[in-house]
Amino acid sequence: MAFPKPTHKDATDTGTGPSGSIWHNCPVLEILSDPKKGIYFYDDFVDIPVLTTPTITTQAAWGGHRYAAFGSSGGTLVSGGSQFGDIVLTETDDNEGVSIKTISTPFKIIIGGGDVWFEARLKTNTISDTEHGFFIGMADSLTLSATVPIAAAGTLADENFVGFHRLEGDGDKVDTVYKADGVTQVTVGTDAGTLVADTYTKLGFYYNDTTNVLSFYQDGAKLTDTKTIPSAAGTDFPNDVNMGLVLAMLCASNNDAIVTMDWWRAAQLRVS
Repeated sequence: MAFPKPTHKDATDTGTGPSGSIWHNCPVLEILSDPKKGIYFYDDFVDIPVLTTPTITTQAAWGGHRYAAFGSSGGTLVSGGSQFGDIVLTETDDNEGVSIKTISTPFKIIIGGGDVWFEARLKTNTISDTEHGFFIGMADSLTLSATVPIAAAGTLADENFVGFHRLEGDGDKVDTVYKADGVTQVTVGTDAGTLVADTYTKLGFYYNDTTNVLSFYQDGAKLTDTKTIPSAAGTDFPNDVNMGLVLAMLCASNNDAIVTMDWWRAAQLRVS
């Protein structure tokens, strides 16, 4: 059976759906029909419960069997109530935050491990400096807390991760970053993407296992700086660990910090 593929679109794509420039070569329907071809994860948060007091001051299961979450005292993690689903992370106190991750960590960006795709659609309420930072991407099976994966200094903790970091001191930009635990963090692209207050953007990456190159995207447009994955295990890039999806936000002031995520999506081919 032939399966349709998404349209390949190189130009900026601010639509609500996944970016064709990232996903045009991902055989999503084939993976869904035959899991031996790979793994696929997608959530648009239409079935997340609306909670009134969701503070989770120690990492705990949340939203069914898929997720673990953390929320500092006063933080909330709730459904935004939109027709097509979303979740809203909110905090109001300095050095306190909210985060969510997949419990499973089935993805591995390693030479010979198969192509990997990731993308999320999210927005933040402010782009002012020193208000809050956020991280979106993949990380290892870390334990979420007020200082993991974002530390009180606004830096990222000593964990394994790859993705996008909005630094608390640079509110209208995102860096593309990765880190292997115990090894110095690397910023692939400084100020790689630009944010607009209370406006959705799509941030994603694609690892091509033929060229060994990891490319980053914003709203379908390929960003300038890429990373060639090394063959050495875990000495530069976190290519020796399985990772899952994670979104974290840490407040840097006593003002409202809000990050809303519409959906996230990831896939990896299975190499036989």
